[in-house]
Amino acid sequence: MRISHLAGLLALCTGAANASSFSYDHVEGGFGEIDEADALFVRGSAALDKNLYFLGGVFIIDEKNTDGFYLQGGLGYHLPLSKQADLYFNGQLLYADIESEDDIGFILRAGLRFMPVDKVELEGVLAASSNDLLIDDGLGIDVYGRYHFNPQLSAALGLHSDTELDGLSLSVRYNFK
Repeated sequence: MRISHLAGLLALCTGAANASSFSYDHVEGGFGEIDEADALFVRGSAALDKNLYFLGGVFIIDEKNTDGFYLQGGLGYHLPLSKQADLYFNGQLLYADIESEDDIGFILRAGLRFMPVDKVELEGVLAASSNDLLIDDGLGIDVYGRYHFNPQLSAALGLHSDTELDGLSLSVRYNFK
């Protein structure tokens, strides 16, 4: 039984030589929840080479008694596992300015993008953060379901727990490549 698991893992890893169908050259905008507040966001990434990419974003927070924003930027690395799956890791600096308080921290992520069928993408992310204003130094989870209308345009519904967002999100993404 263990040999069949090992053989399956080996077969999955050898698929890494195949070109991935996932874009790391995109811009995305959307709406999400942060505890009791709402957030509008714009984020994106740009490939620097075959596997390395730059990413960043800005989130505008709006609540009855609290307004603010946060900025993030960093580097990521993705490893194509097959034409249907990508494993990625990224790290970003995260600056938050909420009312009269500000904080600089980091957020580290490990995620998996998977396309089980044409036009449908699933994504799961585990994140660790050190920004006390947003996440309170902890682990978070993001889960996305994305529908690709065509190779450039897609829409996603996300569920977030203790990452930059904390609740539901809805977004639209445009892929440049």
